[in-house]
Amino acid sequence: MSKIIIGIDPDSKAHGVAVYVDGKLSRLECLTLYWFMDALEFYNNGDNDIEIHIEDVCAISAVFRQRQGSNQAINMKMSNSIGKCQQSQIELERFIHHKAIKVIKHKISKIWKKDRSQFEKITGWVGSSNEDTRSAAYFGWLGIK
Repeated sequence: MSKIIIGIDPDSKAHGVAVYVDGKLSRLECLTLYWFMDALEFYNNGDNDIEIHIEDVCAISAVFRQRQGSNQAINMKMSNSIGKCQQSQIELERFIHHKAIKVIKHKISKIWKKDRSQFEKITGWVGSSNEDTRSAAYFGWLGIK
């Protein structure tokens, strides 16, 4: 039996997903909900202990705070984008709950999103990555600590 930690950075288009198997980062990619469902089925074969660590986008307000002098249309677009990500998180959690897999929510963090070198140093990952997958790797890494 393997211990599987899956880190997720929810997004409305494709979720950043990082999979740690027995403490080692083994998969890092962006997946739509349906591809994520297939991936989870692959790992959820009865032989593995699975835990999901997800960025809690729902913990923030979907109302983008307007800054002095900022454009109202931009604020509305940002609020809409946040709302889409929140709905994506809700749908992910519904599916994961249906599979009876433990979900641990984490505060939003920008760690590793921009700092690729720190991410590579800590995880040993040398393959391709982007801000969303590195963010997912961070939440998964919290699960293995």
